[in-house]
Amino acid sequence: MDRFTQTPTFAVLLLHGLYAKVDELKPIAAALHKQFGKKVLVIQPTCRVRLKSVIRSITQQAEDVFRQTQLEYKRYNKEASSFPLIIIGYSQGGVLACTLGKCYKSHLNIAGIITLNAPLMGTPLLKRSRRDLQEFIANAAAGLQLIGYPLSRIKWSMTLQAWMLLLTRPRWVPINGLKDIAPSSACIEDVGSFLQDNQEIPCLLVATHQNDFLALFDIKTANQHSAIAALNSAYALFITGQEDGKHDTLIPLASQLARKDYAHNLIPIYSSKHSAMARLNHPQVKRQVYKGIIHAHNLVAIDPRLFVDHGQMVLYTDLILTDLIQFIKTVV
Repeated sequence: MDRFTQTPTFAVLLLHGLYAKVDELKPIAAALHKQFGKKVLVIQPTCRVRLKSVIRSITQQAEDVFRQTQLEYKRYNKEASSFPLIIIGYSQGGVLACTLGKCYKSHLNIAGIITLNAPLMGTPLLKRSRRDLQEFIANAAAGLQLIGYPLSRIKWSMTLQAWMLLLTRPRWVPINGLKDIAPSSACIEDVGSFLQDNQEIPCLLVATHQNDFLALFDIKTANQHSAIAALNSAYALFITGQEDGKHDTLIPLASQLARKDYAHNLIPIYSSKHSAMARLNHPQVKRQVYKGIIHAHNLVAIDPRLFVDHGQMVLYTDLILTDLIQFIKTVV
């Protein structure tokens, strides 16, 4: 039977990031359809789009996604407990993917989990204080002005950021989906225990890093390397807590890998831009790191309206899409 006329033999569940549209992972959906045709059932849940992913806790979102997945299975006369399922989660969706793996592995036949740029150890940005913001502005202002971001806008944006971060603190503020990706949250602790204890579900943790603003923006003023270097260091400190900490412009590399001790042990392969897949003595959890790839085209940590001039986003990187397909082939 031709692969483009047969019924699905496995499903892929695509989970978008925080406050995103349902089709945020459409490049992955397109790659899946191109490679597998009708052999794959691609599920993109609508139950957690936009504000729902901010307001509802990760546990609640997992329940919502599970129910919608069951409904999709019924349309194709598939049994949830036996039909092979790959879960792919980007950013917050990666945390949700691990939560599904932990809480629903007895209800779903999860053949594999892939996380992309996910804050598996939390998002340190959510713990920054007003003093941290002021320190960042002081150290980064000259560099930010070089990339065309005026000082007046910097102060306004960072003041707004400070108020937004304060909203994550009180228990009564209903933004549980955001609170759940803060470091040391109960949700993040559960994700850590799942990855540590998991002996059943093959997992691939995809991580990227790009620390150089010079590679992201057209700097019009020459001989300003010290200002850009200061910006790079200040931004890394703001995002990761370390001036030399690697990040994808939003999530620390260590958090994406769920391994603090792995962040500074990269092994180059393919080219100078990539590093190898490593098992790290855990046969069910693989990690793959890519250099020079960013989380998103806008710098949310500074201002959602600040877009880079250059930069390859993880969801649109051909090599990463190819590697995802290869991983899927090994588990279904």
